[in-house]
Amino acid sequence: MKGGYTGRILSFDLSLNKAKVKNLDEKETFLLLGGKGLGALQLYRSLRGKEDPLSPENPIIVSTGPLTGTIAPTGTKFSIITKSPQTGVFLDSNCGGMFGVQLKRAGYDMLIVKGIAEEPSMLIVDENGAELRPCRLWGRTTFETIGELKKEFPDHGFLIVGPAGERLAPISGLLTDDARSAGRGGSGAVMGSKRLKAIVAGGRRPIEVYDVEGMKRAAWVVRRMLRLHEVTARSLPRHGTVNIIEAVNEMGALPTRNFQKGRFDGASELSGEKWRSSLWKTDKGCYGCTIRCGKIAVLNNTWVDGPDYETIWAFGPNCGVKDARTIALANYLCDAYGLDTISMGVTISFLMELYEKGFIQELDGLKPTWGDEEVFLRLIEKACNGEGCGSMIEQGVARLSRKFPGSEAFAMHVKGLEMPAYEPRAAKGMGLGYATSDRGACHLRGYTAGQELLGYGGGVDPYTIEGKARLVIDRQNEKAVIDSSGLCFFAFYAITLKELYRMVVACTGQPYKDWYEFTRIGERVYNLTRLFNVREGLSRKDDSLPSRLLNEPMSEGPAKGQVVELEQMLSEYYRLRGWNENGEPEKETLERLGLRELLKTNE
Repeated sequence: MKGGYTGRILSFDLSLNKAKVKNLDEKETFLLLGGKGLGALQLYRSLRGKEDPLSPENPIIVSTGPLTGTIAPTGTKFSIITKSPQTGVFLDSNCGGMFGVQLKRAGYDMLIVKGIAEEPSMLIVDENGAELRPCRLWGRTTFETIGELKKEFPDHGFLIVGPAGERLAPISGLLTDDARSAGRGGSGAVMGSKRLKAIVAGGRRPIEVYDVEGMKRAAWVVRRMLRLHEVTARSLPRHGTVNIIEAVNEMGALPTRNFQKGRFDGASELSGEKWRSSLWKTDKGCYGCTIRCGKIAVLNNTWVDGPDYETIWAFGPNCGVKDARTIALANYLCDAYGLDTISMGVTISFLMELYEKGFIQELDGLKPTWGDEEVFLRLIEKACNGEGCGSMIEQGVARLSRKFPGSEAFAMHVKGLEMPAYEPRAAKGMGLGYATSDRGACHLRGYTAGQELLGYGGGVDPYTIEGKARLVIDRQNEKAVIDSSGLCFFAFYAITLKELYRMVVACTGQPYKDWYEFTRIGERVYNLTRLFNVREGLSRKDDSLPSRLLNEPMSEGPAKGQVVELEQMLSEYYRLRGWNENGEPEKETLERLGLRELLKTNE
């Protein structure tokens, strides 16, 4: 490999307690770059279809990008890829922190873990290879585990599962050494099923680049652009991701009370200014990041990472809760036990609507009414401990709704993954993005909200469906490239794929003939994950939205009277993607992208 890569993939079979190292394929890095792209290829090759996500065969893959650990600003990201136990389809979570950097310093671009350990264990990865050790920390919270591991491995990065993942909760995630979360889709349950409490990585190998001077120049340009842009130089550093909550609320796009409304009358009390003046005490950033969007809140001498916009929304407006301290405490508990905050908040809001509509009378003696902070926290605690009704909550909305026939219309999920904090009736591109996201409802797999609601990139009409298929495809492809590179998505408020292209070429020396050829990586990755999902049985019927969004007009606000006209957008989306009417990539599309040949070589 020329630069940006270590050139090695480490595979570890927990059942056999055996490691194997193979070389990275240069052609594959050219076509898929790294991160999500290469991880998706390895997942596709590892499985044949229809395997149980909690079986030994399902791998958990950690894949870095070529820019991970380099001087590229925000170059700290890595992807966790597996088959989701929550949705049964493709799952990737893009994460920050030091773990990806330390994995590359240990000498590996990717780690693939299969099998099941005989006893609760942790995997140590360093320059000498990999070692499986018994782990006495099984049952401990993520924060207790991080504290203990730092005593023994002060210079390493960690990937940790909490008690919720140990008991295989479908909405459990993973935490890194500095409390960055890969929360969505149940990766914690996959790691827990393998009896793997933690992966520890560290080393001192240099991460080399192909063109040192060219890389310095390209990185300098990006750093300067980040420092000059309003969002990356002021909004995110000062107010974190919640800087947008009042704007989204004004647009009638802040889902409230389980997506019954699009405005919350307490949104101003949850603004970045309010958090800054009350609970936030300091800022934090990932390795190599000048943005520092992370915030630390302090509750009774306890440090809480965040909360961020999605968590504040999920526990706040969506459950009718206005108190910042309640939201921060709920965030802390979910991080400590390893539960996804979006899925948790949406599931509790679903329970609140079940109670409101008379489907349930109580839960363990609790009456889940909108805005009842005491009951809200008790439900969080029960879910974190998996006790009583908590064992039901940790299953997520899709499984829960099956217990209550007639509730499907307001079970807010896509493909089993709970919906995030943008109301599709007020931003119809986001609706199409949720429906077609490869991991289920996800705002980050095609973030059109920036243009539809916030006016970035010139803005677009949020209510029209015209042109939305093209917009969603462009944003999905763009994000797939970013998640394959090792760079943070937030940098792209200030920069474009052109700046990323210049850094990647200087870093790797890959001979892309032009910027257009480079951008096709995203299209290739998205078609690859679609092939995986089609093999798992996914079809057009799964690219849908809850009935509430399709058939119930918004009752108030700027989007009053709006529904999502999904089918029209979906047909155009498939046509532009080069997929048939059932959502399957056409043979010509796969040939044009080089995917048929790529997948054939390893059959």
